[in-house]
Amino acid sequence: MNAASRPPRGAILQSLADQRVHVVGASGAEGVSLLLFLAGHCGIEGLIAHDFAADPRAFAKSFRKNNTAWERPVREEMLTQLRRLPIDLRLGDDYLGGIEFAQVILASQNWFNYPANTNEIPRALARGAQLIGLADLALDLFEGTRIGVTGSNGKSTTAAMIRHILTTGLGRGRQVLQGGNDRAQQVSLEAVQAAGLGGVLLWEVSNRHLRDRSPTVDIAVITNITRNHIEDHGTFENYVRAKLRLAHGVSAGGQVVLSAVDSMCRRHTQSIRATGATLWRFGAAPPPGFGLDGLAWVDEDGWACLRRPRSTEIQRVGRLEEMALPGIHNRLNMLAAICAAAAAGIEPARIGEAIPTVEALPGRLEPVAEREGIRWIYDIQATTAPAAEQGIRAIASTGRRVVLIVGGDDKGMDYSGMAEAAAEFCDVILALPGTGTDALMLQLDGRVPVENFHDLDSLIAHAAESAAPGTAILLSPGCAFFHSRYIEPGATFARRVEAALNKPS
Repeated sequence: MNAASRPPRGAILQSLADQRVHVVGASGAEGVSLLLFLAGHCGIEGLIAHDFAADPRAFAKSFRKNNTAWERPVREEMLTQLRRLPIDLRLGDDYLGGIEFAQVILASQNWFNYPANTNEIPRALARGAQLIGLADLALDLFEGTRIGVTGSNGKSTTAAMIRHILTTGLGRGRQVLQGGNDRAQQVSLEAVQAAGLGGVLLWEVSNRHLRDRSPTVDIAVITNITRNHIEDHGTFENYVRAKLRLAHGVSAGGQVVLSAVDSMCRRHTQSIRATGATLWRFGAAPPPGFGLDGLAWVDEDGWACLRRPRSTEIQRVGRLEEMALPGIHNRLNMLAAICAAAAAGIEPARIGEAIPTVEALPGRLEPVAEREGIRWIYDIQATTAPAAEQGIRAIASTGRRVVLIVGGDDKGMDYSGMAEAAAEFCDVILALPGTGTDALMLQLDGRVPVENFHDLDSLIAHAAESAAPGTAILLSPGCAFFHSRYIEPGATFARRVEAALNKPS
């Protein structure tokens, strides 16, 4: 779509040939992908790789833990290949050795959250080193249309919806590749480089990558911007600026999909329009007449409607009530996906064909069990208060009262909306410890009964014994680190529920 107006692909890769290149986080998923591609596939020599692991055995253990997107035989073959590469691997006490001489630093998106990095890497950057990430390289390599998706909530679901529509709507032989935050949707840089001009690369871009880098895409999608990740950015204003980098950095002739109902997106609509990008806005019906922006909304009959940029024609795309995913937030996610697909050239009729077959992501309002009229729902991806609020309201819209499971750390979020939804729709909150739990309790101010637990198994056992028929037991933590703190290591949530339900009375 915009490939003709872009510089030749691979400019970043070409620039690495004559540079002193360091890869930070060599055993992580991003580091491994970079090393296998640069040293293994491209034959770039002289790479220096850094990792916290103390020795080769510890490196292998870290590799296996971090690269779970691949099946075990593939993962072991990757480790074998990595060990054979002519890489200067600096481990343990020699971590970051020589980084002061780097001209290019390829670092994971989370590099700044490790104290060992926070002095040496900024010093290297101050000396003139360039900071690049996996997303920058992948998007630079790709010949076809590049779609980047970000947002405080809904980006994974929206990316999955876009992928589904594109896979359904693109013609035979046109590839859809996906990478980014979803570890289950990893794509090798070799595949990205080999893809043809007619394909689409869909990349879920995190706030952490946007904190200090600006990947270039042809279509940028911002689902919403709400208070989040203050621990990574210092202030909400810095977080907003990071999210907007994706929109401000679109390629020449690029397009931006932006919420028309999110207050922060509305506030910055004019500044994004001033970049010259074509705008698509979703969620609000248009005023009559000619429209500069593309728009997607739901009409009074429940149809998703589309009006293309600089057009007066309104096209009905499909009925959103045919989606299997509940909740107003999923309607907004679908409207964003419709805009992105239309921007990528998919005809409305083909978009409409895909709507009824969209499925929920694992861990996002995922039903895992039902017994005696009680439904258990796993919403582990709701790691923010707004996402948990949406989950509560979505389940309530099905006519069920909610037993809510929460717990984990606060990321500087506003818990007022989650508290309001809980006060309206929850019979009881089953809480595990954490600063996020504490923040929610302050906002609730005693409006909902709360029962406290110290481990997930005892909480599940209590819920199985006490929940009333017709309710939904919803694990929607609204906080960070629930999974790593209360589920790992051990059985999945679904298996723990199954064990509790099948326990002899």
